[in-house]
Amino acid sequence: MRSPAISFLRLILGIFALALASMTAIATPLVPTVSFLHHWDHHWYVWLPGDPLYEAVEIMAAERGPDRPPLLWVFFTERASPKHQFNYYNDAQFAAARAAAGTTVQFADIPFSMTGAEGEPRDVAVEFVDSKNRPVTISVGFAAGVKLGTIGAGLTDQIGHSSARLLLLFFREKAARTPDTRVTIDGVDVAKLPPGEPNPPPFAAAYSSNIFVGGFLFVGMDVSFDDRVATPGFVARFAPTATPGIYEAAPAHSGRVRLLTRAGGGLAGYQQQDRTGAHRIDIRFDPPLPPADDPAPATTSAFQISLDDFQDLLAGSIDIRRDGGNILIDWRFDRPAWARSRVLRATATVSGASVSHIDLRPRKNDE
Repeated sequence: MRSPAISFLRLILGIFALALASMTAIATPLVPTVSFLHHWDHHWYVWLPGDPLYEAVEIMAAERGPDRPPLLWVFFTERASPKHQFNYYNDAQFAAARAAAGTTVQFADIPFSMTGAEGEPRDVAVEFVDSKNRPVTISVGFAAGVKLGTIGAGLTDQIGHSSARLLLLFFREKAARTPDTRVTIDGVDVAKLPPGEPNPPPFAAAYSSNIFVGGFLFVGMDVSFDDRVATPGFVARFAPTATPGIYEAAPAHSGRVRLLTRAGGGLAGYQQQDRTGAHRIDIRFDPPLPPADDPAPATTSAFQISLDDFQDLLAGSIDIRRDGGNILIDWRFDRPAWARSRVLRATATVSGASVSHIDLRPRKNDE
């Protein structure tokens, strides 16, 4: 027969467990940004001093196995700000997904050849028909003995490219340069400096390996921590994983996002994976960001951003404060130096105990 003391103790423990479970359910993490990531195995960059509209053309290639051609992305960047880009993919499904995400993109049949050995610069040749029905050919070659190195590689200054749409994280592990290029548009080689032009390109054409193209999108995104709630449009539906304290979502067209929390719902880490799950942006917060249901979340936290095993490529601080039903999250960068002028504000709309919408925009330092 149970003693009254034991029964009372079990009752108290049961009430405590229910209260703890309720607290855990309420303390959902803060969603601090909107991100994306793509990984590419090869990249070629060619300046176009002979073209009046475009300043450069780039080719990205992602290998997809021995029985499939690589995924190809060819894009031209305009000279004039805000430096719009015109994109071509050799995969119709991928092109449609990028178009749905708001990118100016077109599918194109792109014959492609790449030569060279693993760990060395690669020669490339492509051809296709552009959106104006003009034939385009691109070729880049390297002399024997040219080696890959870290000069000209690493995390690259965005230099205004698509700066109205996103903060770009563009990283290349190794690179090499070459003057051996040819880019023809409708039969004219626009990679050549026009006669009498006194301003040569800032550097020769380049090949890079192990490339990350990611960053933070200036868009709004709905957020849900309850899969029973129907949410149309661009949405991240977070659900707890088998690992306690980790939530995961798979927003359309942007890979998987993971929220890494501590006891009480504080956000210690944010991860953006690419579509394969093999590569990631990893952001760490110290101290962890307060949970969404914190009634007074005003705080400052340091952050560090890594790409796979390339550690602490960017760093800075986050200021958080509540403004009515919103939480304002201001990102400021201390390094690299070129990112210091970029201040981002994420506005998290809180409904109940969770973020229901996150909107990321650039802002000025003095706002």
